[in-house]
Amino acid sequence: MTANVAVFGLGKYQKSGILELRKKNFYIIGFDESKNPFSKKDVNKFFNVSFLDYKRIEKICKKNNVRYLFAFSTDAPLNLIAFLNKKLNLSGYKEDCIKLVNDKIKLRNFFLKKMNLSKPSFFYSKNLKDLSPKKIYRLNCPFVCKPNRGSGSRGVFMFENKNQLSRLFKINQSFYKNKMILIEKFINGTEYAVEGWIYKKKFIYGCLSKKNRTKPPYLLDTSLIINFENQKIKKKIENFFKIFIKKSKINNVPIHFEFLLSNQNIIPIDIAVRGAGFDVYSSILSKIMEQSTNDIQIKLIMNKDIHFNKPNKKVFFLSFFYSKKNGYFKGISNYSKLLSLKSFLEIKFYKKINSKILSLKNGSDRIGHFLLEGHKKIINKDIIFSEKFIKAEVVNERI
Repeated sequence: MTANVAVFGLGKYQKSGILELRKKNFYIIGFDESKNPFSKKDVNKFFNVSFLDYKRIEKICKKNNVRYLFAFSTDAPLNLIAFLNKKLNLSGYKEDCIKLVNDKIKLRNFFLKKMNLSKPSFFYSKNLKDLSPKKIYRLNCPFVCKPNRGSGSRGVFMFENKNQLSRLFKINQSFYKNKMILIEKFINGTEYAVEGWIYKKKFIYGCLSKKNRTKPPYLLDTSLIINFENQKIKKKIENFFKIFIKKSKINNVPIHFEFLLSNQNIIPIDIAVRGAGFDVYSSILSKIMEQSTNDIQIKLIMNKDIHFNKPNKKVFFLSFFYSKKNGYFKGISNYSKLLSLKSFLEIKFYKKINSKILSLKNGSDRIGHFLLEGHKKIINKDIIFSEKFIKAEVVNERI
């Protein structure tokens, strides 16, 4: 065994990172807030503990002489990891870095004051009562409401007036518990995400994803073209990160950057120091880079030298199954034709046949996804076909 390491988060999308650590012969101590997480059997020792219980976890790490701390494709435990790294004098995520990217308000103030980015306009409040109509309408409608902390689309919605805000906030209030409310001007534009790394104070480009989203109010991802090629956008991303790295001093981390392109300008939405979920970072990006991206992340944490391959031109299409209405899941239209496509790679379901389905309001309402892989000419035909003919069948039914 080379060293004892701790992994925080043992879900399905963390498994490949854990297995990479096993390949390197580490003794793995796993922590998860669930009693029976997906990858529980893949670690040497398991602790079911809240990620807010800093003192208990610190004692466990000290007792087991933990040398390195990891979290794969999740930012839920990063505040904890940054705290432990400081207390235990370990390499890896720093507190200043995590506090910046995990706090949307702090990040937006950074964009405004340090990078001179005035869009999107925003303000924030402790509670809904303090959000005066005058403040809101200064931004010019429509608006987006977000919890200050939290990843992905949880609790995010668009509104156009105070009545919509009150109604939608009530539906999403569980995502705002003990969190500031961020209101920003909605900007119309195409949304993208980029995967990469900050290594030795330089940005290493991995791949660009072009997104399709649902219509308001929830603006959730419905599909992504991954390794979307656009040299002009790539250049804008690289210029953005030259300034970001210099001003933030963030170093040796994976980067997931979501942004809008509006009038040919990058409008930042979110930056996370982690890989994307749904195996985009661990599996798809590994195929694009032709090297293990989990291995890259482990070496970043350990401050080891890394050789980065140049990304290839293979394209992936990730499409989610979802419903626009409440009902019961009955299957997939043209299922056999989907499986027969030349570019077909995988299909996964999160819901069972005949299970109750809710209209898409957050990520947990998704039914499943399928993935296509191929070179541009082949995959483009299959994307057009799948967008038109491959849907989840949801019916109203009493059971």
